[in-house]
Parts: sequence; structure tokens; C-alpha cells
Amino acid sequence: MKKLVKGLLVAAMALTMTACGGNDDKKADNSANESKDKETVTLTVGVSPDYAPYESLDTDGTIVGFDADMVKLFEGYLTESEGKTYKLEFKQMDFDNIVTQLQGSQIDLGISGFTYDKERVVEWSNPYTATAQVAVLPKDSKIASAKDLEGKKIAAQTGATGENAAKAIKNADVVGMKNVQDIFNGLAAHQYDAAIVDLAVAKNYVNSGNFKMLDGSLLDEKNYIIAKKGNKEVIEKINKCIDKFLNSKDYNKLCDQYGLKKLEK
Repeated sequence: MKKLVKGLLVAAMALTMTACGGNDDKKADNSANESKDKETVTLTVGVSPDYAPYESLDTDGTIVGFDADMVKLFEGYLTESEGKTYKLEFKQMDFDNIVTQLQGSQIDLGISGFTYDKERVVEWSNPYTATAQVAVLPKDSKIASAKDLEGKKIAAQTGATGENAAKAIKNADVVGMKNVQDIFNGLAAHQYDAAIVDLAVAKNYVNSGNFKMLDGSLLDEKNYIIAKKGNKEVIEKINKCIDKFLNSKDYNKLCDQYGLKKLEK
């Protein structure tokens, strides 16, 4: 009889331990699920914040502008569609270093007013705004047409398509500079006869009252986001974000707010 009782007690203890172990396993599974739910994916974004209204630095050193506001929306789109928390983290650098950093896998994306250039060995997203390369002059300049730019000293951003547009002007003396703010400081001091820049950037500086812009486009373009050549996975995600953005009220609102040209649908 005692042996039977002892046997029953041992069996009961074994069942209890198994039950406890089962609860522990469930707790571990729940913890793992909770950890998975909180997973954060960070995509690093190369940006040159000297290109208002696309991106610039405010007085606190925070990147602001059309692209910055767009990126915040993309974080929400990706988090909602991917089931993970997405963060797009800006890394500041010179514009002409962004492609190099992408090719070296130092960053995941480049978002800095990029327009298509076949010489850039990258993956291209779908376009998200329309634009053009235009000529900006000191307010007191006598230059009145694109033909008048021939043989003149012209500044453009190094590595940008504006530099290509400037070099296409007959006999132009083209000076490439890394920073757009430096370009306009020099233009204001009459170190150059003109600067070739993106339409939205030109409007931003003309609104300051110190410059004027020639009518007409030197080169019609669109803006894109770029990634390392072969990284089609991240570009597919970004293209889904762009599609959603273009069909949102936020797109029209931000284009109007920052003076960017909307894509024709």
C-alpha cells in the first residue's frame, strides 16, 4: 500500500513539474513573440542638407524640408506594411559622396534631390517629383536669355546634373562646387555670372530677393531615390512607399508647401 501511495506521489510531482515546464515554455515563446513584435529595422539614408527646399538644417541642426517630411511618412508606410518598426536615419555627407557610400555599402539609400544620370551606377526608384535645371543670376545681372550664358563663368554642384547642363553651354567656364550654399554666396558676390541648379532650389533663393531666374529650362528632369546597384529589395519597398505617397493628400500638400513641381499623372 505504501509503495502504491509513493508511486502516486511521484507521478503527481512529475505531472506538476511538466505543467510548470509547459508554462515556462509558453512564457519563453511569448517573450520571443514580444521581442519579434518590437523588432526595429533601420535604413541609413545619405543626404546633403544644403539643398533647400529638399533638405537643409534648421537652427538646431535638424534636417528639414520636403525630403525629410517625405521620409517620416515612409517610416509609417513601411512599419504598417512590413509588421516591423522602420526607422530611416539620415547620415550627412557631401552630395558627390553619396553614390560612393552606397557602392561601399556604408548607407542603404540616397535621398538628396537626385535626378537621373546614366553615369551613376545605382538602383533607381520610381520618380516622386518633376523638376528642371535652370539658371539663376545676381539680381542686377544684364543676362536676359540662355544664349547670353555662352562664354560666361557658371557655377554648379559637383556631381549633379546641373553641372552637365552647365557644361553643355557653349564656351562656358564651369566651376564645380560641393556645397550649394557656397555657390550662392559666390554668386551674390559676383564671383560667377550664373549658377545652374534645380528649379525648386532656384525658386527658394530667388524668393530671398537677391537673385533672379532665367525663363525656361536647360534640362527637364525628375527626382528619384537611389540604392546600391543590385539592392532591388529595398528599392521595391521604397517604390511601394512612393506609390502610396503620390496618391495621398500629403503629396499635394508638401509640393505646395515647398514649391516643388508635381508629377503629371
